[in-house]
Amino acid sequence: MADILDKAILIGMGLEKKAREMLDELQRAGKQGTDERSGGKPEATGAPSGESLPPRQAVENKLVEDGVVALKEFLAFVKAGKEKLEKEVSSSSGKVFEKLNVASQDDIDIVKEMARIAREKVDKLEKRVEELEARLAK
Repeated sequence: MADILDKAILIGMGLEKKAREMLDELQRAGKQGTDERSGGKPEATGAPSGESLPPRQAVENKLVEDGVVALKEFLAFVKAGKEKLEKEVSSSSGKVFEKLNVASQDDIDIVKEMARIAREKVDKLEKRVEELEARLAK
């Protein structure tokens, strides 16, 4: 089950990465189109004097802008889904561990500390026994 959840999380992260790459590519394409327009001379298209874009370029720019907006929304959706999935997995795994009576990290730390204290006491007692045996031997 954990393997399936790990794969689901990795798929979500892969989708997010791929969407970001596509968004960056679309933004670069939009910037290149803007740079080409500003660097080149305006084409005679019969457009009003304030607009120097041919209709095809204007449509392409609009599509790129719409694509960027859609990808941003998609990224937000994927990110929210990923966070929700992580919360659900964490909650579910916690419930499973609790049901199976698996020790938590706090429990393990407490047992380690108790073992350390017990070891110190045993060492002291062994030393004391050695001293007492040495006295008896005299």
